[in-house]
Amino acid sequence: MFAQRNVIYSISNTLPMTKFEILVYGTAIFVIAYWFRIRWQYRKFYDLANKLPGHPSYPLKGSTFELPITPEKLMANIKKAAEDFNYEPVKMWIGPILFVGVFKPEDVQVVLNSSKAIEKGIVYQIIKNLAGEGVFTASVDKWRRHRRVIATIFNPKFLDQLFPIFNKNNKKLVENLSKHLDDAEPFDLWNYIMSCNLNNVSQAAMGFNNFDKYNISGFVHTLKKLTEFGQLLVKPWLYSKTIFAIFAHLSGWYNHKEIIDNITKEIIQEKQREYNSRKSEKYDEIDNNFKEKRTKVFLDKLLKLNDEGADFTDQDIRDEVITMTVAGSDTSAIGECFCLLLLAIHQDIQDKVYEEIYSIMGDSDRSVEPDEIPKFKYLEQVIKESLRHFSPGAIYSRKIDENIKLSNYELPAGCNVFVTPFVTHTIPKLYPNPREFNPENFSPENESMRNKFSYLAFSGGLRGCLGAKYAMLSMKLMLVEVLRNYRLYTKEKYSTIELQFDMLAKSKHGYKVTIQPRKLLKSQGTTV
Repeated sequence: MFAQRNVIYSISNTLPMTKFEILVYGTAIFVIAYWFRIRWQYRKFYDLANKLPGHPSYPLKGSTFELPITPEKLMANIKKAAEDFNYEPVKMWIGPILFVGVFKPEDVQVVLNSSKAIEKGIVYQIIKNLAGEGVFTASVDKWRRHRRVIATIFNPKFLDQLFPIFNKNNKKLVENLSKHLDDAEPFDLWNYIMSCNLNNVSQAAMGFNNFDKYNISGFVHTLKKLTEFGQLLVKPWLYSKTIFAIFAHLSGWYNHKEIIDNITKEIIQEKQREYNSRKSEKYDEIDNNFKEKRTKVFLDKLLKLNDEGADFTDQDIRDEVITMTVAGSDTSAIGECFCLLLLAIHQDIQDKVYEEIYSIMGDSDRSVEPDEIPKFKYLEQVIKESLRHFSPGAIYSRKIDENIKLSNYELPAGCNVFVTPFVTHTIPKLYPNPREFNPENFSPENESMRNKFSYLAFSGGLRGCLGAKYAMLSMKLMLVEVLRNYRLYTKEKYSTIELQFDMLAKSKHGYKVTIQPRKLLKSQGTTV
């Protein structure tokens, strides 16, 4: 009896727990309960993941192999998974979030063309924080409204009136490049090309020329800082608005955003005042031909359509202007720099491009006219091939609203899907010898033999890029002007080009070339 009481006393002394023990056990129970809840709530995604091929996944870091992960390593992992599993849909866990990668044109077409997959994927939440909710990132309802309005702006008449802007800035670019004619060492094209594109888009989108007035250097610097935040796309915890707000405050990101907002707001307000003045009868009496002669820029047309009932808020207008500015400067500049670098590497192809330019323009210094653009057929093939190799938009993501069926799998509602030119553009069945720079990939005959979703430089389907024609036009005009004046050379090789993935895919080490004037080469009897 005495021994029994001692045992009971001993046990009773061990039962009470310290506060620390209670906290530990309570936390463990909460984590386990939360884990079971997540597994149940997202069971359809786990069921799908069990069916899909893909590399092993690990708690917290998912299937990204390294923590922290860089965008470059993530893209390498995606490419390896696609190749390892014969370009079939693959699972890719980024932290606790399941993404499904689709690569074959037939599956890409289903996703990008489906009315059930119009919503942008969760990764775009970061881009919304950076650039606002323009037509590129907008939710479905806002996208439908905005797209109807903006699609009417990018018509042939609007693009034709931009030729004087492009041609003037391109000639200025050629003049600026001339300071490097005597350089023995390569220089980087980026700052020159980017500056020219920013001139183009700022005038075409907002109609202003006086950069100092709006602290445009601050604008450019801030745009660069914002696009560098693309590194955040591989940090899934920042997809939460609350957590991102804390991060933005602590990192000083809001300071960058404020600069963009203030400059854009000032420009829009000034254009609004100009628009209101042009509406008045008194203004028309002073110069009744002004409306016909004046270039109608993107912001002009947006304000006019808004006045006619488009119902855009001030924030909507700001977001669309920022969207066009980023898309029309960074993306075009990247495409042009890569194209010029590749032509410097492939001298024989550069010769063929120049021969086409010379056959159309001759020795004249005149500007390209709108009706001449379709004549640059080989140049267009070269641009497309360059964008196949180095597409600025490396990845596009969608969120499935309702179940959709791919060739071999069914994707459940709520699933995040991504497509990537970085992979699709290198599938050997689509592009033989995919690492070879071969503009004949885009001859009319070869293009007609491929599914149109084999080429994703401007995305595709229902939410394809509205500014694709603007981008192609600006690239053609710039390349014609540069190549008719200079022959480009480089020490770089295709194999040495490294990519850096921020919001866009850029060359990690720049675009370094040397140049020689075409006219001097021609006078010396050298092949131009």
